[in-house]
Amino acid sequence: MRTICRSLIPEDYIYYRTGSKVFFEYYRQYTNFLIQKITHNYEFVIIKRFFWSTFGVVIAEKIDVEPTKNFLHTIGLSHGIMYWTPLRKLVKPAGWFRIPTFFPKDVLHASRSAFSILDRADYWNKWSRSARAHRRKILELKSQWVLEVIRCHNLEIFLDAYSSACVKDPNYTWLVQWCVDTFSNSNIKNHLLAYVVKINWKILAGAVFIEQWVTSEYFTSFYTQEAKPYHLWIAIMNAWFSDSYQKWMKYLDLDHMQDEWQLSSYAWYTKFKESIADHDVYFHDMWVKFF
Repeated sequence: MRTICRSLIPEDYIYYRTGSKVFFEYYRQYTNFLIQKITHNYEFVIIKRFFWSTFGVVIAEKIDVEPTKNFLHTIGLSHGIMYWTPLRKLVKPAGWFRIPTFFPKDVLHASRSAFSILDRADYWNKWSRSARAHRRKILELKSQWVLEVIRCHNLEIFLDAYSSACVKDPNYTWLVQWCVDTFSNSNIKNHLLAYVVKINWKILAGAVFIEQWVTSEYFTSFYTQEAKPYHLWIAIMNAWFSDSYQKWMKYLDLDHMQDEWQLSSYAWYTKFKESIADHDVYFHDMWVKFF
């Protein structure tokens, strides 16, 4: 895995939380935030307006279009504060101030992330030696009918397994509700890809991905205690890579990676992603402006 500068992120890559139809519709329908598109695609800003006044807090996360005063005036904001974390843009425009690095590390969903580029059919040969070995074991178990990876065309199969799993994640309740909301939404459910993995006919793991244009993004997953000996992370990742390649996806985003100062509990999760990612990238530039 190679660390790259933000400016080298491909132009057609999409950041799912502020650039996908899934999160645009989710925020608009299931939260109290004001959601406003800032480009002709699905890139948007999140606005918290106080007491229905003309004062608000604007969050522009991982987008390169500057939220201007004129733009904000058109949606009824005359005063407030803007926080802008650019995706690729490196040069801070006049009138913005840079916030110390510790702040974006603390508040951004992923101040460090990783992704792979699907540029070859034998994608696994870019993985680490251990990841390739685990993949060979997965294929062996599949040939023995011990392991089965199922793509859930019926998303309720994943939801039933996920909601009954014992997941040690402080965001678990929110994530289950997110699945309930999005899985039932006909406007966005076609952008969701879900898998479950069975060992001896019992579901032990699963994951959900978000697809937008040529980017597929890891979103959430679960693994039971019984899953640990089988390396089911690799089973799911292999299915995701394979299906995405067949669908002409170009980028697989592995989302959050452990950044400096962050909880050590992310370490194992980060280490695994490092074994299959092509690049990692840091988002330590956050700019602020009062208007």
